[in-house]
Amino acid sequence: MTDTPYPPASQCPGIGMLTLRVLGDLQRWTSAELPGHPDLPLTFVALGEAVIHPWATPDQLRLSGRMAAWVCAADDHVERDVTELTELDELIDRCATVVRTGRQDDSSPLLGSLSRWQRELTDEPLYPKLAELWEHKFAAWLRAMRYDWLVGANRAEGTVTAAGVDEYLDNADSISVWQVHLPRWISSGHVELVDNLDVLVPALDDIAVVGRLANDLAGYSRERTDPRENNVLMYGVSPEWVRTEIDNRIAAVRGRLSELVARDHPPAVGLVRLAEWTVGIYAQTDPRVPPTEPPYDLSGV
Repeated sequence: MTDTPYPPASQCPGIGMLTLRVLGDLQRWTSAELPGHPDLPLTFVALGEAVIHPWATPDQLRLSGRMAAWVCAADDHVERDVTELTELDELIDRCATVVRTGRQDDSSPLLGSLSRWQRELTDEPLYPKLAELWEHKFAAWLRAMRYDWLVGANRAEGTVTAAGVDEYLDNADSISVWQVHLPRWISSGHVELVDNLDVLVPALDDIAVVGRLANDLAGYSRERTDPRENNVLMYGVSPEWVRTEIDNRIAAVRGRLSELVARDHPPAVGLVRLAEWTVGIYAQTDPRVPPTEPPYDLSGV
Protein backbone atom coordinates (compact mmCIF):
# COMPACT_ATOMS: atom_id res chain seq x y z
CA MET A 1 0.00 0.00 0.00
CA THR A 2 1.27 3.49 -0.89
CA ASP A 3 2.54 5.53 2.04
CA THR A 4 0.23 8.38 3.06
CA PRO A 5 0.50 11.16 5.68
CA TYR A 6 -2.37 9.58 7.59
CA PRO A 7 -2.13 7.03 10.41
CA PRO A 8 -3.02 3.52 9.22
CA ALA A 9 -6.68 2.70 9.73
CA SER A 10 -5.58 -0.51 11.42
CA GLN A 11 -4.34 1.61 14.36
CA CYS A 12 -7.73 3.16 14.97
CA PRO A 13 -10.20 0.38 15.93
CA GLY A 14 -8.57 -0.37 19.28
CA ILE A 15 -8.62 3.22 20.51
CA GLY A 16 -12.03 3.77 18.94
CA MET A 17 -13.62 0.80 20.68
CA LEU A 18 -11.93 1.63 23.99
CA THR A 19 -13.31 5.17 23.72
CA LEU A 20 -16.83 3.88 23.12
CA ARG A 21 -16.68 1.46 26.04
CA VAL A 22 -15.40 4.14 28.42
CA LEU A 23 -18.03 6.55 27.12
CA GLY A 24 -20.81 4.02 27.66
CA ASP A 25 -19.75 3.54 31.26
CA LEU A 26 -19.58 7.30 31.82
CA GLN A 27 -23.03 7.84 30.38
CA ARG A 28 -24.55 5.18 32.63
CA TRP A 29 -22.65 6.34 35.71
CA THR A 30 -23.34 10.06 35.37
CA SER A 31 -27.00 9.42 34.58
CA ALA A 32 -27.33 7.54 37.87
CA GLU A 33 -24.91 9.51 40.05
CA LEU A 34 -24.92 13.07 38.63
CA PRO A 35 -28.36 13.58 37.08
CA GLY A 36 -28.20 17.35 37.61
CA HIS A 37 -25.19 17.68 35.29
CA PRO A 38 -26.34 16.76 31.77
CA ASP A 39 -23.72 18.87 29.95
CA LEU A 40 -20.52 17.20 31.13
CA PRO A 41 -17.85 16.75 28.40
CA LEU A 42 -18.05 12.96 28.49
CA THR A 43 -16.89 12.45 24.90
CA PHE A 44 -13.67 14.35 25.57
CA VAL A 45 -13.15 12.44 28.80
CA ALA A 46 -13.62 9.06 27.13
CA LEU A 47 -11.38 9.92 24.19
CA GLY A 48 -8.66 11.18 26.52
CA GLU A 49 -8.76 8.01 28.61
CA ALA A 50 -8.34 5.84 25.52
CA VAL A 51 -5.62 7.96 23.89
CA ILE A 52 -3.49 8.38 27.03
CA HIS A 53 -3.59 4.71 28.08
CA PRO A 54 -4.47 2.71 24.93
CA TRP A 55 -3.05 -0.47 26.51
CA ALA A 56 -5.52 -0.37 29.40
CA THR A 57 -8.77 -2.28 29.69
CA PRO A 58 -12.08 -0.44 30.06
CA ASP A 59 -12.22 -1.57 33.68
CA GLN A 60 -8.78 -0.10 34.39
CA LEU A 61 -10.02 3.26 33.08
CA ARG A 62 -13.38 3.14 34.85
CA LEU A 63 -12.39 5.02 38.02
CA SER A 64 -10.23 7.65 36.33
CA GLY A 65 -12.90 8.36 33.71
CA ARG A 66 -15.57 8.71 36.37
CA MET A 67 -13.35 11.01 38.43
CA ALA A 68 -12.78 13.20 35.36
CA ALA A 69 -16.55 13.53 34.98
CA TRP A 70 -16.95 14.13 38.73
CA VAL A 71 -14.41 16.97 38.89
CA CYS A 72 -16.14 18.64 35.93
CA ALA A 73 -19.43 18.43 37.81
CA ALA A 74 -17.81 19.76 40.98
CA ASP A 75 -16.21 22.61 39.05
CA ASP A 76 -19.56 23.52 37.47
CA HIS A 77 -21.29 23.44 40.85
CA VAL A 78 -18.71 25.71 42.47
CA GLU A 79 -18.69 28.17 39.56
CA ARG A 80 -22.46 28.29 39.02
CA ASP A 81 -24.08 27.60 42.36
CA VAL A 82 -21.76 28.47 45.25
CA THR A 83 -22.19 32.11 46.23
CA GLU A 84 -20.86 32.18 49.80
CA LEU A 85 -17.43 31.23 51.13
CA THR A 86 -19.01 29.39 54.06
CA GLU A 87 -20.88 27.19 51.59
CA LEU A 88 -17.69 26.46 49.69
CA ASP A 89 -15.78 25.66 52.88
CA GLU A 90 -18.47 23.22 53.98
CA LEU A 91 -18.28 21.44 50.61
CA ILE A 92 -14.47 21.32 50.81
CA ASP A 93 -14.57 19.94 54.35
CA ARG A 94 -17.10 17.26 53.40
CA CYS A 95 -15.15 16.19 50.29
CA ALA A 96 -11.91 15.98 52.29
CA THR A 97 -13.63 13.92 54.97
CA VAL A 98 -14.99 11.44 52.41
CA VAL A 99 -11.53 10.92 50.90
CA ARG A 100 -9.75 10.78 54.25
CA THR A 101 -12.20 8.51 56.11
CA GLY A 102 -14.20 6.72 53.43
CA ARG A 103 -17.44 7.53 55.27
CA GLN A 104 -20.59 7.82 53.18
CA ASP A 105 -21.97 11.35 52.78
CA ASP A 106 -25.36 11.58 51.09
CA SER A 107 -25.96 15.27 51.73
CA SER A 108 -25.82 15.94 47.97
CA PRO A 109 -25.43 13.95 44.73
CA LEU A 110 -21.87 15.24 44.39
CA LEU A 111 -20.89 13.94 47.81
CA GLY A 112 -22.87 10.72 47.51
CA SER A 113 -21.23 9.85 44.19
CA LEU A 114 -17.78 10.75 45.55
CA SER A 115 -18.38 8.50 48.57
CA ARG A 116 -19.27 5.50 46.45
CA TRP A 117 -16.42 6.21 44.04
CA GLN A 118 -13.94 6.46 46.91
CA ARG A 119 -15.02 3.06 48.26
CA GLU A 120 -14.33 1.51 44.88
CA LEU A 121 -10.91 3.16 44.76
CA THR A 122 -9.95 1.81 48.18
CA ASP A 123 -10.74 -1.72 46.96
CA GLU A 124 -7.96 -1.52 44.38
CA PRO A 125 -4.88 -3.59 45.38
CA LEU A 126 -2.49 -0.66 44.85
CA TYR A 127 -4.52 1.80 46.92
CA PRO A 128 -2.77 1.23 50.28
CA LYS A 129 0.60 2.10 48.72
CA LEU A 130 -0.73 5.31 47.14
CA ALA A 131 -3.41 6.33 49.65
CA GLU A 132 -1.29 9.01 51.34
CA LEU A 133 -0.36 10.55 47.98
CA TRP A 134 -4.00 10.47 46.89
CA GLU A 135 -5.22 12.21 50.05
CA HIS A 136 -2.46 14.82 49.76
CA LYS A 137 -3.17 15.63 46.11
CA PHE A 138 -6.93 15.66 46.61
CA ALA A 139 -6.47 18.17 49.43
CA ALA A 140 -4.21 20.28 47.17
CA TRP A 141 -6.98 20.35 44.54
CA LEU A 142 -9.49 21.52 47.15
CA ARG A 143 -7.16 24.32 48.28
CA ALA A 144 -6.52 25.40 44.70
CA MET A 145 -10.24 25.39 43.91
CA ARG A 146 -10.84 27.61 46.95
CA TYR A 147 -8.03 29.93 45.81
CA ASP A 148 -9.56 30.32 42.34
CA TRP A 149 -13.00 30.95 43.82
CA LEU A 150 -11.70 33.63 46.20
CA VAL A 151 -9.72 35.41 43.48
CA GLY A 152 -12.77 35.41 41.23
CA ALA A 153 -15.06 36.64 43.99
CA ASN A 154 -12.66 39.44 44.91
CA ARG A 155 -12.18 40.41 41.28
CA ALA A 156 -15.95 40.58 40.79
CA GLU A 157 -16.19 42.90 43.81
CA GLY A 158 -13.27 45.02 42.64
CA THR A 159 -11.15 44.10 45.66
CA VAL A 160 -8.68 41.68 44.06
CA THR A 161 -5.20 41.88 45.51
CA ALA A 162 -2.08 41.99 43.34
CA ALA A 163 -1.20 38.31 43.31
CA GLY A 164 1.66 37.30 41.07
CA VAL A 165 2.06 34.63 38.42
CA ASP A 166 4.10 32.46 40.78
CA GLU A 167 1.24 32.34 43.27
CA TYR A 168 -1.15 31.53 40.46
CA LEU A 169 1.01 28.63 39.26
CA ASP A 170 1.40 27.37 42.83
CA ASN A 171 -2.35 26.70 42.65
CA ALA A 172 -2.29 24.91 39.30
CA ASP A 173 -3.81 21.81 40.93
CA SER A 174 -7.20 23.41 40.32
CA ILE A 175 -6.92 21.89 36.82
CA SER A 176 -7.56 18.44 38.44
CA VAL A 177 -4.84 16.59 36.53
CA TRP A 178 -3.77 14.72 39.66
CA GLN A 179 -7.36 13.80 40.59
CA VAL A 180 -7.81 12.03 37.27
CA HIS A 181 -4.38 10.54 36.62
CA LEU A 182 -3.56 9.12 40.05
CA PRO A 183 -6.60 6.78 39.88
CA ARG A 184 -5.17 5.55 36.56
CA TRP A 185 -2.03 4.54 38.44
CA ILE A 186 -4.00 2.93 41.25
CA SER A 187 -6.12 0.90 38.81
CA SER A 188 -3.26 0.00 36.49
CA GLY A 189 -1.82 -2.96 38.40
CA HIS A 190 1.72 -1.68 37.75
CA VAL A 191 3.13 -2.33 41.22
CA GLU A 192 6.63 -1.26 40.14
CA LEU A 193 5.49 2.36 39.70
CA VAL A 194 5.69 2.76 43.49
CA ASP A 195 9.48 2.40 43.23
CA ASN A 196 9.62 5.22 40.68
CA LEU A 197 7.50 7.87 42.41
CA ASP A 198 10.55 10.09 42.92
CA VAL A 199 10.57 10.56 39.13
CA LEU A 200 6.88 10.20 38.30
CA VAL A 201 5.52 12.62 40.90
CA PRO A 202 7.53 15.73 39.88
CA ALA A 203 6.79 14.94 36.22
CA LEU A 204 3.07 14.88 36.93
CA ASP A 205 3.41 18.10 38.95
CA ASP A 206 4.85 19.77 35.85
CA ILE A 207 2.08 18.33 33.70
CA ALA A 208 -0.50 19.81 36.06
CA VAL A 209 0.97 23.26 35.40
CA VAL A 210 1.05 22.53 31.66
CA GLY A 211 -2.60 21.56 31.82
CA ARG A 212 -3.51 24.73 33.68
CA LEU A 213 -1.69 26.92 31.15
CA ALA A 214 -3.02 25.09 28.09
CA ASN A 215 -6.53 25.33 29.54
CA ASP A 216 -6.04 29.05 30.08
CA LEU A 217 -5.08 29.60 26.45
CA ALA A 218 -8.06 27.58 25.23
CA GLY A 219 -10.58 29.21 27.57
CA TYR A 220 -9.46 32.83 27.58
CA SER A 221 -11.92 34.01 24.93
CA ARG A 222 -14.72 32.62 27.14
CA GLU A 223 -13.25 33.73 30.46
CA ARG A 224 -11.84 37.19 29.66
CA THR A 225 -15.20 38.94 30.12
CA ASP A 226 -16.24 37.01 33.22
CA PRO A 227 -14.91 38.79 36.33
CA ARG A 228 -15.22 35.63 38.42
CA GLU A 229 -12.79 33.65 36.27
CA ASN A 230 -9.08 33.25 37.05
CA ASN A 231 -6.76 32.88 34.07
CA VAL A 232 -2.98 33.34 33.80
CA LEU A 233 -3.49 35.87 30.99
CA MET A 234 -5.17 38.13 33.55
CA TYR A 235 -1.79 38.48 35.31
CA GLY A 236 -0.02 40.60 32.71
CA VAL A 237 1.78 37.82 30.84
CA SER A 238 1.59 37.31 27.09
CA PRO A 239 0.38 34.24 25.19
CA GLU A 240 3.97 33.83 23.98
CA TRP A 241 5.21 33.67 27.59
CA VAL A 242 2.58 31.00 28.32
CA ARG A 243 3.56 28.91 25.32
CA THR A 244 7.25 29.14 26.27
CA GLU A 245 6.45 28.03 29.82
CA ILE A 246 4.48 25.08 28.42
CA ASP A 247 7.37 24.10 26.12
CA ASN A 248 9.92 24.34 28.94
CA ARG A 249 7.88 22.18 31.29
CA ILE A 250 7.20 19.60 28.58
CA ALA A 251 10.94 19.41 27.95
CA ALA A 252 11.53 18.93 31.69
CA VAL A 253 8.95 16.12 31.77
CA ARG A 254 10.60 14.34 28.86
CA GLY A 255 14.02 14.71 30.46
CA ARG A 256 12.87 13.29 33.81
CA LEU A 257 11.11 10.36 32.22
CA SER A 258 13.59 9.50 29.47
CA GLU A 259 15.17 6.49 31.19
CA LEU A 260 11.82 5.00 32.21
CA VAL A 261 10.36 5.61 28.75
CA ALA A 262 13.39 3.91 27.19
CA ARG A 263 12.52 0.85 29.29
CA ASP A 264 8.89 1.08 28.09
CA HIS A 265 7.63 1.69 31.64
CA PRO A 266 3.86 2.17 31.09
CA PRO A 267 3.30 4.78 33.85
CA ALA A 268 6.09 6.94 32.40
CA VAL A 269 4.89 6.46 28.82
CA GLY A 270 1.41 7.37 30.02
CA LEU A 271 2.68 10.65 31.47
CA VAL A 272 4.31 11.63 28.17
CA ARG A 273 1.08 10.80 26.37
CA LEU A 274 -0.88 12.77 28.98
CA ALA A 275 1.28 15.83 28.35
CA GLU A 276 0.96 15.49 24.57
CA TRP A 277 -2.79 14.96 24.76
CA THR A 278 -3.34 17.88 27.13
CA VAL A 279 -1.50 20.37 24.96
CA GLY A 280 -2.92 18.94 21.75
CA ILE A 281 -6.58 18.91 22.74
CA TYR A 282 -6.55 22.40 24.23
CA ALA A 283 -4.84 23.69 21.08
CA GLN A 284 -7.82 22.39 19.12
CA THR A 285 -10.72 23.46 21.31
CA ASP A 286 -12.04 24.43 24.71
CA PRO A 287 -13.67 21.14 25.81
CA ARG A 288 -16.26 23.02 27.87
CA VAL A 289 -17.86 24.62 24.78
CA PRO A 290 -19.03 23.12 21.46
CA PRO A 291 -15.99 22.70 19.17
CA THR A 292 -17.42 24.84 16.38
CA GLU A 293 -14.94 27.73 16.47
CA PRO A 294 -11.20 28.22 17.07
CA PRO A 295 -10.39 27.75 20.77
CA TYR A 296 -9.21 31.25 21.52
CA ASP A 297 -8.88 34.69 20.00
CA LEU A 298 -5.95 36.51 21.52
CA SER A 299 -5.80 39.31 18.95
CA GLY A 300 -6.68 41.89 21.57
CA VAL A 301 -4.21 40.71 24.20
